[in-house]
Amino acid sequence: MTLVTGVGVIPHLSGGGFDANGTESVATTDELKRDFKVGESDAVFLVTAGSGSVDDPEAAAAGSRVATDLKDDSAVKSVVSYWENPQQGGLRSNDGRSAIVIVELDGSQNDKSEWLRGMHERYDSRQGAVKVQIGGNAEVFRAIQDQIMADMLIAEAIAIPISMILLLFVFRSIVAALLPIAMGALSAAATLFVLRALTEFTEVSIFSLNLTSALALGLGIDYGLLMVTRYREELANGHAVPDAVSRTMRTAGRTVLYSGITVALSLGTLLLFPLPFLRSFGYAAVPVVLVAMLGALVVLPAMLRLLGHNVEKGSLHRLPSINPSERSWERLSRWTIRRRFPVAAVGVVGLALLALPFFHIAIGKSDDRVLPQDASVRDVGRQIRDNFSGNTAFPVSVYLPDLGRDEADQRALGELAAKISSISQVSIVRGAEGIYEKGALGTPVPGIREATSTEKSSYLTVLLRPNIEVFSGEAADAVGSIRAAGREHGALVGGESARLVDNKQVIAERLPIALALIMIFTLVLVFLLTGSLVVPIKALFLNLLSLTATFGVMVWGFQDGNLEGLLGFTSSGYLDNAMPVLMFCAAFGLSMDYELFLVARIKEEYDRTGDNNLAVVEGIKKTGAVFTSAALLLAIVFAGLIASKVSIIQMAGLGIVLAILMDATLIRSALVPALMSMMGRANWWAPGFLRRLHAKVHLSESIDDEPGARRERKVLTDAAER
Repeated sequence: MTLVTGVGVIPHLSGGGFDANGTESVATTDELKRDFKVGESDAVFLVTAGSGSVDDPEAAAAGSRVATDLKDDSAVKSVVSYWENPQQGGLRSNDGRSAIVIVELDGSQNDKSEWLRGMHERYDSRQGAVKVQIGGNAEVFRAIQDQIMADMLIAEAIAIPISMILLLFVFRSIVAALLPIAMGALSAAATLFVLRALTEFTEVSIFSLNLTSALALGLGIDYGLLMVTRYREELANGHAVPDAVSRTMRTAGRTVLYSGITVALSLGTLLLFPLPFLRSFGYAAVPVVLVAMLGALVVLPAMLRLLGHNVEKGSLHRLPSINPSERSWERLSRWTIRRRFPVAAVGVVGLALLALPFFHIAIGKSDDRVLPQDASVRDVGRQIRDNFSGNTAFPVSVYLPDLGRDEADQRALGELAAKISSISQVSIVRGAEGIYEKGALGTPVPGIREATSTEKSSYLTVLLRPNIEVFSGEAADAVGSIRAAGREHGALVGGESARLVDNKQVIAERLPIALALIMIFTLVLVFLLTGSLVVPIKALFLNLLSLTATFGVMVWGFQDGNLEGLLGFTSSGYLDNAMPVLMFCAAFGLSMDYELFLVARIKEEYDRTGDNNLAVVEGIKKTGAVFTSAALLLAIVFAGLIASKVSIIQMAGLGIVLAILMDATLIRSALVPALMSMMGRANWWAPGFLRRLHAKVHLSESIDDEPGARRERKVLTDAAER
């Protein structure tokens, strides 16, 4: 069902949205389109001679025909061809065997993708004396779009069967195991309808298809597991079906509600970032979580009421249980508490060591190298990077709003072009009176003045040295130098390198706000569950530490390339600028919700007994099995993303899986009991006015609503506070 619905939504999803709105680089693009009808390149056609040089008569004629055919296409806005502009630097390879035709297309990214598919049918074979391959940004996104659809099928083919097998071992009942799977499938299918609806109002990234589907499937299964587990427990305790459903809703149902709030709030902070790629996840997060919650809180209880005791049908009690017993969790907790100081030290130091690579993180943007090595667009990108003088396909554009065609302006424009060409990272400057190469005026290009100036404005095209990566630190330095050189003329600087500089600045400005909001959400939620100020700070510290460790592994594996051989990708030497933000918000919400429920259960045990260590032991003992199963199931769903052939999807899947498993094992089973034991009664400290506030508005998973039970809890709480 998910696949069929996914096919319907894909044409409406965007392959772009990676650049922040309202930046200087975006303004540069808009001004160039308005004044000069000049846009950025969408596709690059790499034309390679079968033998000899692209200047040989037969190859040159074939290359010219390719350029002419493209010019005559109604979807094409502009074409820059080597055979029509042989003086223009960077269009012919260093060895002379290849040349490029740069194409700007009309329409949306999806229109461009459809057009490029048609071009593959036309050119994916030798055209007479030349071979034609297609590259460029639009082609990269087209290839990603097609790959993601195939990857979604693989991810679900991995996640659903393994989840079903695991649930059979958890429940040892076929009917009980099918219920969470049904909730997961329902949530995943409904999520695709949500994404389709969102495309009518805003840009939604193609990348959201995999991640939100995995989120919906995982949460649907997770919430179904919690609800069915509690329902079976209530039946086993002798409650009638209506009462069992009611008690399940008042306990596990509240757990599901708090989990949804946690995940939705964390992902909702993505709306703060003006990158459509990130915002589309923020827009989708709330309805996706809502769909999973409604399935668990509305559909599933109705199914349980109808099934009654038939939930135990298809008994498989001969299957071994994969969950450690409560006694095992109790022994582990007591062992950890007895050795709390070395356990805490080893755990914290271990996470800190894993986090070390994070401190040399390098930020860039996705290019063709996110795709499999056998993708044709990868070969085009490699050849352009390695065999052409200047980053021809990714120039830096300089728009001069105050320099027009009069003689004084043109003289100032020439001086600026010469100044820019002297920047160490610059290879070629085109515009003004000719082509500047490293400070020397080259051969004038006929008509170039008319092409690059109007009565009131002008522009320059700057190519960086070919050995400089478009998204590298050197490229960023070049953008800074070009902006400094043109500042007195009010220059606007754009292009892919400038977009990354602007994206990083915008993210750096908004990230502290997002982090602050997430921290406030966490502190408030944990306080409402526990009535403590200390426990929320501890929970926040542990989650941030574990996520920093996760990012350390991502830098080591994907940026530094240590997982290349295992996962089959090629490292670009940096992480995509948007992915760490997305991963942090998603992983924080998914890993924090289990700790919320654990500390809430520990608090209830503390209120009941007044013994901190006993409360820790009992809390872990009573939640260990179900939350371990839930975390494992969620990890399995996201592990399906690791099978993707798009490296940024692999990174997101692996990062979220590591965060979930780290929280379920090291954090919850070791560091939480160790640190809470070390802090003793201080765990539950809060100022008097906050204790009174908590008594009025606190959240609880207790099902004992009788006045006597409430009075007993109040007596125990007051005694503990004294």
